Amino acid sequence: MWFVDFHAAASTCSPSRASLLTGRLGLRNGVTHNFAVTSVGGLPLNETTLAEVLQQAGYATGMIGKWHLGHHSSYHPNFRGFDYFFGIPYSHDMGCMDTPGYNHPPCPACPRGDRPSRSPDGDCYTHVALPLYENLRIVEQPVNLSRLAQKYAEKATQFIQHARTSGRPFLLYVGLAHMHVPLPETQLSADPRGRGPYAAGLREMDSLMGQIKDTVDRTAKENTFIWFTGDNGPWAQKCELAGSVGPFAGSWQVRRGGSPAKQTTWEGGHRVPAVAYWPGRIPTNVTSTALLSVLDIFPTVLALAGARLPQGRHFDGLDASEVLFGRSKTGHRVLFHPNSGAAGEYGALQTVRLERHKAFFITGGAKACDGSVGPEQHHEPPLIFNLEDDGAEAVPLETGSAEYQSVLPRVREVLADVLHDVADDHISKADYTQDPSATPCCNPHHVACRCGTASPTHVPLSRNVRSETGKFTP
Repeated sequence: MWFVDFHAAASTCSPSRASLLTGRLGLRNGVTHNFAVTSVGGLPLNETTLAEVLQQAGYATGMIGKWHLGHHSSYHPNFRGFDYFFGIPYSHDMGCMDTPGYNHPPCPACPRGDRPSRSPDGDCYTHVALPLYENLRIVEQPVNLSRLAQKYAEKATQFIQHARTSGRPFLLYVGLAHMHVPLPETQLSADPRGRGPYAAGLREMDSLMGQIKDTVDRTAKENTFIWFTGDNGPWAQKCELAGSVGPFAGSWQVRRGGSPAKQTTWEGGHRVPAVAYWPGRIPTNVTSTALLSVLDIFPTVLALAGARLPQGRHFDGLDASEVLFGRSKTGHRVLFHPNSGAAGEYGALQTVRLERHKAFFITGGAKACDGSVGPEQHHEPPLIFNLEDDGAEAVPLETGSAEYQSVLPRVREVLADVLHDVADDHISKADYTQDPSATPCCNPHHVACRCGTASPTHVPLSRNVRSETGKFTP
């Protein structure tokens, strides 16, 4: 089943992933913007993750790939419900590598010897190499990006086979490096059609997903559900390495400068691909127009697993089982798209999706390929678009029109309702404190913290945190 109206819960990495694992918007779970290499905190510890609930229900739980919800001390994935972790603590552009891959502008390789690298751009990380973890150990620093996808495929295969052999149900959360920059310089880069590194990266991602799906089909096809989606739209400032927003052009914003993609609340920032697969349960070759969100993964998966939602908190996602099984075509009536960096306060709800209409109380364009940034603009009354007629968000409804006047009071009502609900909820606050000592480093005596697989090290832990995790180590 292919979803054409599916949305990330925010249009940047950490908030989107926090919402996936909690079923709650950033205003509730506390994660409203990205964590840094030196972040002390992460997803608040009083938030319950999908993995924690399923772990308590007897599931083997694994996380492979990018985490980006806190790596220091008890924020590490092994202490957030995952028996097994193999991956990187944050985005793979947040550390140098010996094979830096394709970026715009290019970033230098990790320094060697005593001389630090000089970065041609402030966005390049040159002082600390990107680490690769297996559970609590850094097993490689810097990561070999060109081999990372195949390692992920191998570890995913081993995890699934181990869970199957043990007779336990499993949850495997795979946070791919694709399609984020830097794009790897792989053997697939020699595209016979000359389409360049982005197309090569897509093919590599397809191959990785295919290997995981083939493993599932061989071992547990009849009772394994696969849900594939993304965490935000294209990062436009990366130009041809960013991908495309397709028909969701955000034309109103483009005319005023900046990008309408990642970091914005335009459709190109949060409308993402989504595919669900479960042979014999989910109808095949079906396109669903139901309005759904990454927020729905948490309650849906728990419902399918027969597990209960955590008590004492409110959720923004819904159980989409009826849609998945073809018994309903209806998802959300309302979605809220939090500010994600382009304009306004992080996490604030100033963009409202109400059925086919979308209202903006604030707009702004993120940095575009040409370097332009769209100005922050507040709108009262709001801009309202009819997405059914204008998916490109080109021309807002006339404020005096009957359609606008009919929609506006309903938009105000649902926005007031959610803000009142958040105020009455048990909300969390993330610790965004930074300290250089929180930087993952396997060998502080080597430039860029360089080490190899022969000298893995444990991640620093506070005294009150367990120093061991589950027994599964492929």
